[in-house]
Amino acid sequence: MTLKYDLHTHILHGVDDGAKTVEDSLLLIEALKDNGVENICLTPHFYTHKESMDDFLLRRNSAFKELKTHLHPNIRFKLGAEVYVTKYLFSEERELSLLCIENTPYMITEFSYQSTFSDSTMNMIRRLRDFGIIPIIPHIERYPTLMKNKNVLSELVSMGVILQSNVSSFLSSSHKRKLISLIKKNYIDVLSTDTHSMNRNSPADISDALKFIEKKTSSEVISAFNDNAKDIFEGR
Repeated sequence: MTLKYDLHTHILHGVDDGAKTVEDSLLLIEALKDNGVENICLTPHFYTHKESMDDFLLRRNSAFKELKTHLHPNIRFKLGAEVYVTKYLFSEERELSLLCIENTPYMITEFSYQSTFSDSTMNMIRRLRDFGIIPIIPHIERYPTLMKNKNVLSELVSMGVILQSNVSSFLSSSHKRKLISLIKKNYIDVLSTDTHSMNRNSPADISDALKFIEKKTSSEVISAFNDNAKDIFEGR
């Protein structure tokens, strides 16, 4: 059993705190390939309160133009972003779909880890939904509110939000038992690596994490994660 789709990575070189060089990117891509990943989303951080959308897209697209001449022909890649959602995202008229995973309505949307998912946060999520965007909240284990408050999780699910967890969190994280419980209750939709380097959320974590999850749940759960990720990658 493997993870065929990785929707959340920081392996596009020189754009954020992930890969620094083309060589770094290629090393991480090869490591993902060796661990069974065949479809990769390149989703560098976009901090909406620090940089204009135009400047971010220029940097991201320029890096990808440089990288794509080196890319493995048997792996599919899509551009996206991990968007730190603030009021500035909505401060002017923009084509927000440019921040979604390429040719899909899905956007990886990050918030302050101290967020209580108050009315203001939920209203921003609703505004994204009004734009036809389906938010994916990454690494939900980093949000204390989401780890403690199932009512908030249920509300997000009812709003059509996709919930993602990092594979590395099932190895050493103090949250791994809680995450297994959330999987069993169908709160977690997809797994991704969120890989930044060979030392930070390494692709090498995939195999052991999936073995742990399968042991605590079932092989059908891993298959469901792959099916969900495939639907997102294909824009379904």
